[in-house]
Amino acid sequence: MLISYNWLKKYVNLPDSISAMEVAAKLKASTVEVEGVEVQGKDLENIVVGKIISAEKHPNADKLKLCTVDVGSEQLPIVCGGSNVVKGMLVALAKVGAKVRWHGEGELVELKPVAIRGIESLGMICASTEIGLGEMFPLKEEKEILDLSSLKVKPGTSLAKALDLDDAVLEIDNKSLSNRPDLWGHYGIAREVAVLLNKKLKTFEVKKI
Repeated sequence: MLISYNWLKKYVNLPDSISAMEVAAKLKASTVEVEGVEVQGKDLENIVVGKIISAEKHPNADKLKLCTVDVGSEQLPIVCGGSNVVKGMLVALAKVGAKVRWHGEGELVELKPVAIRGIESLGMICASTEIGLGEMFPLKEEKEILDLSSLKVKPGTSLAKALDLDDAVLEIDNKSLSNRPDLWGHYGIAREVAVLLNKKLKTFEVKKI
């Protein structure tokens, strides 16, 4: 059985200081067998939704553009070679310190400030394959960057949150639940977690049809 940590937090008042790993450990020590915890979006740290304020031709390169990207708290100069980059577009912006795969291949590389053809670039406008989202957003052409313009989010929003990839999923062995039918569901697990951590359990509301 797969349990969403975000769903658990809807029913139990869990502070941010308590991680999904800690909850899994509590459950494993006392109640059920937790086989693993998958942290979604773990490779999307320091990657946000950015809005392209301007996209001008690079003065020293025909196939590059000099972009100004709004990331909420600031506007960053970014040199980009994406074939579809245009003003007003929402994009996945990897800030300095983020880790990406160049052209979607090889190991993760941490981004640092660089000068590209003499122009400073403080980050990277990413293709889906460069941030591990190639299956979710398949490329239509080789140099295409990820277009997020359909999202209704503000610049600076973390990409993981914008795409609902900020969850952790607990995988529970079904055999360890065979004698506990009260745990066959999110609310049952939430009730158990509330008891184990001495936290308040919220009432489960059934919507009338």
